[in-house]
Formats: sequence, structure tokens, C-alpha cells
Amino acid sequence: MSLEELVNQNYKYFSESDRAVWKYLSEHRPECENIAIKKMAQKCCVSHSAVMRFAQKLGFKGFAELKLYLKMDGQKVPVHNELKHICELYQNVMDSICEKNCDRIFEAFNAAKQHYIFGEGMVQASIKKEFKRIFMTAGYMFYDVPSGQEMYNLLPLIGKDDFCILVSVSGTNKKIVEAARTLRLRGVTLMSITKNRENTLSHLCDFCLYIGESNYFETPIHWQYESTTSYFILIEILFFKYLEYCQRKESVNEIR
Repeated sequence: MSLEELVNQNYKYFSESDRAVWKYLSEHRPECENIAIKKMAQKCCVSHSAVMRFAQKLGFKGFAELKLYLKMDGQKVPVHNELKHICELYQNVMDSICEKNCDRIFEAFNAAKQHYIFGEGMVQASIKKEFKRIFMTAGYMFYDVPSGQEMYNLLPLIGKDDFCILVSVSGTNKKIVEAARTLRLRGVTLMSITKNRENTLSHLCDFCLYIGESNYFETPIHWQYESTTSYFILIEILFFKYLEYCQRKESVNEIR
């Protein structure tokens, strides 16, 4: 698991000091691989113990163990073979979602009165379309929330008994983040789909699904191409996990 994912999982428990430590660490990763805890505290304007508590909140015994993890994470060398890199990216997505326990997501699916999906941009539109298409076969009708003023007009109609998916490649789209903040204050259940990195949107959601960072590849006409297939792999495996969840629930009911 990447350091960013650990942070995303625990961000809701962060204090102001924790956020200050993470901000400095995320912006100065190479320096922080060998920095002393006293120096780190000075850089972040926090106490020695605050840096220690930050490391412990992420599951480490102390700051030294966090630095070792950071160093190992930084030693992941980019793969220059494009085909090998992209296949590894797909495999990582498959492993991650297959190992993830999604029962609470599906319980929220089932409990919701209405289902909505948000996202701005061409890539996001394709992801939304595929999510809607595949889950429609299981009886779920996701309302595709339009962008712009129509999105803001719709927000007051979404209640705490509804379920919303927010798609953002970066996790920092201002309109989507603003919508998430509004919906969170009203108690709406939220799920984000973003790249696997520290981002604002994932901090606001009850459930977070990620894909790994992919490289940009230069095409023969010198355009930059980034693969989006990982999103569709994630959605399809999530769907099959939902079918498996339904079968388990049905078996339990039959036994009763």
C-alpha cells in the first residue's frame, strides 16, 4: 500500500499538526527520507511528539519506521517499457480491488433510495457511462448529474438517504470537491473514484476506490497519451464482487 493511500485512510483522524507534517512531507519527500525527527518538527512548526503521533496514526511504531517506508516507496523505479508498465498497472488495480472488502459499499447501495454519479470531462463521462451501464444490469439506475449550473440546481434534491459517486481523475476538481462538501454536510453517503494519491475528494468521502498512477506515453505524432482502461477494470471487478455479495446474502437467507 502506498503512503498516500495510508494517509487517505486516516486523514479524517488528522489534527492540524498532522496535516502540517503531511504537507511538508508530501512536498519534500527526498529530503524527508533522511531527516531527523527534531529537524522535521522544526520544519513543520510542530512539537517532536506531534511528528511521532503522525507516524503512529499511519500505523508505524515511530518516525524512523515511517522514513524507512518512505524510502522504500521512493525506490520504485519507473518502468521504461511502456507495455510492461501498463500491464503492471492493470494487475495492480485487479489485485487491489479483488482484495478489498466492499460489503459496506454494497450495503449502502442497497439502502439508498436514489443513486447519483458526478464527474466533469471526457474521461469522467466515459467512466460514468460505463458505471451506469454495468450496474443497470443489477437493477441500479444511476442518475448522471450534469455539470455546470444544473449540478448546483440538483444538489438540494439529494438527501441523506441517497448514494453519490464522485469521479475525478485528480481528486481536486473544484466543482466536484465543492459538491462533495455540500453533500457531506447533509449526511449523504459518498464514494470517490480517483487516482491513488493524496487528494481532497477522497478525504470527504465515506468510501474511496483508486487506480494507480500511470505514465504519459508519447505517440508517433508527439501527442501525450494516458491509459484510462484501469477505471473500467475497476468498475467491472466491483460489479462481479457485487454479484458475489448478493449470492452470499441469498445463501444466508436460505439457511435462515
